[in-house]
Amino acid sequence: MIKTIQILAIPGVQLLDVSGPLDVFAEVNQQMGRKIYQLEVVALEELKIVTSSGICLLAEKCLEQPPQLAIDTFLVAGAPDMAEFSPSASLLMSITDRALNSRRFGSVCTGALLLAATGLLEGHRVTTHWAVAETLASRYPGIQVDADAIYIAEGPLRTAAGVTSGLDLALMMVEEDLGREVAMDVAAQLVMFFKRPGGQMQFSRSGKTSLSGRSALQDLQRWATGNLESINSIKSLAEHLGVSTRHLTRIFTQEIGLTPGDWLEQEKINQARYLLESSELSPKQIAAKCGYSSIDILRRAFQRQLKVSPAQYRSYFKNKAD
Repeated sequence: MIKTIQILAIPGVQLLDVSGPLDVFAEVNQQMGRKIYQLEVVALEELKIVTSSGICLLAEKCLEQPPQLAIDTFLVAGAPDMAEFSPSASLLMSITDRALNSRRFGSVCTGALLLAATGLLEGHRVTTHWAVAETLASRYPGIQVDADAIYIAEGPLRTAAGVTSGLDLALMMVEEDLGREVAMDVAAQLVMFFKRPGGQMQFSRSGKTSLSGRSALQDLQRWATGNLESINSIKSLAEHLGVSTRHLTRIFTQEIGLTPGDWLEQEKINQARYLLESSELSPKQIAAKCGYSSIDILRRAFQRQLKVSPAQYRSYFKNKAD
């Protein structure tokens, strides 16, 4: 039976959020020598959709038109300005109806913000682009947002992280439908990982530390980021501020939303990432400069935060011009 895949594209949609998954499914048709997937782009009202890059898509139909065939998979694509998009009640009702009448449904990238507005994500674990994960979590506290996952499958729900991870999501669904060998053949033809190593946080570019909390805590954060090499525990932070570790943990968690230990590890890993990208220092030297007593401790922290090793990270992101 032919499986109909529909992707909803709003005006200003990210082109790759649509074309990436569709090309994965199209490659299946090519590999199998017959139509396995019927591919359709769905618009809101106007069939001509101007994407964020200025390229125009021509949708097959509008969302309010009833589908001619049963929908196997319904996905909501993302857009760079999705956080500012205000869906109407009728649009949310149409999305809900289409999703609930599909075998599986979900979102790509920031499409999770639009899908979440329907209420269909409440109580579920989902992912989205790392840059809007906090926005999604704060707007919809009933949703468990995993900012590091490349994709998540939960029941009929499928969500993908940022942009290119829509290809990963589509490939996972191909494996669900047709098995590992077909999915591996598709990955090989598209020159992509069958299973991408690590999570999406290895790609995040958060830049400098964003200071928060009362002025004393901001002063502590400035001091800590400038002295990571000599800080090996939260006791050092507490002593610098002149409080107990228990009191520091309480006020840190209340005002910043992280424990001092979690914040310190994030800052150490940010510094390690910078040094791995921009310097010729050995991993052992980098561990010391970030306040770790051994490369093994740095490696374990890297795996916790980014799901890859320091060596893998350097191989992906090292500035080859250095």
